[in-house]
Amino acid sequence: MDARMAIRSASKYASTGMLITCPYCGSDTVSTMDHCVCSWCEALIHAKMSAPKPQQPKDSVRSLCDAKAYDKAVALCDAMYSNSKSPWLTYLKGIVLLSASNNETSLISYDKPGFMEENAEHRRNASKLYADARLALYKSVSDAGKISADSQALDTTFLQFMASAKLKDVTAAKHYLNDLSSMKSKMSTDYAKMVLFRDVGQYEKSLDHATYLMEKSNFSVCSLYYASLALLKLKKLSDAKFAINEAIKYISTPSAIALHSEIENFGKIED
Repeated sequence: MDARMAIRSASKYASTGMLITCPYCGSDTVSTMDHCVCSWCEALIHAKMSAPKPQQPKDSVRSLCDAKAYDKAVALCDAMYSNSKSPWLTYLKGIVLLSASNNETSLISYDKPGFMEENAEHRRNASKLYADARLALYKSVSDAGKISADSQALDTTFLQFMASAKLKDVTAAKHYLNDLSSMKSKMSTDYAKMVLFRDVGQYEKSLDHATYLMEKSNFSVCSLYYASLALLKLKKLSDAKFAINEAIKYISTPSAIALHSEIENFGKIED
């Protein structure tokens, strides 16, 4: 099946899938199965553990990040962790801190008068947030490794893979991918391969695994985003536009929105 045909199929499945609410970040992700990867924080989630929506939608970690209330989002991660001790919440804290660091970096500007002292402050803040994010992600890997219950092996190993990928630790990510491959979870293994091949610049292989994740029995809506990125890198702009326009129907992360803008404006020159 070629990429465009696979994308059409995936979009059809997504349009009729069920919503699973992430118990960590609070996002809704469309899925054809009783488990999926959260389309916002990329945690492995299950319908049976899907959290009830908060009384106020603004109370979720994802909503707070969307509003750029990163301090409140971190505090909420800490509060939830104190109740459950789930390593996914430490991982989520790392994701929030990475977002906060990226936001600080985006505030750096060179078109203001004077010495632009505020740029130095934004750089310091961004560096501190990035360092804190890495500590949280490393802690999540360590905490996950202390959970030995067989029923949680897939969940914690997938966490260790995703945290390693966010840390850009390819060696560790490969190690956890090997562990995942022995657990007979095709969706989790294909997802990890899709991410890892993206990280090492092997976009054809990343696209292959994204295509596998567009099958109904192995479905992940996040595959539409990763396919869009791979197609752009492979200079298949028409297919990339088709993919990202389908992706943003179901995924509204900052990365997906930014990729949509990049693809739609590719090659354009501003006046």
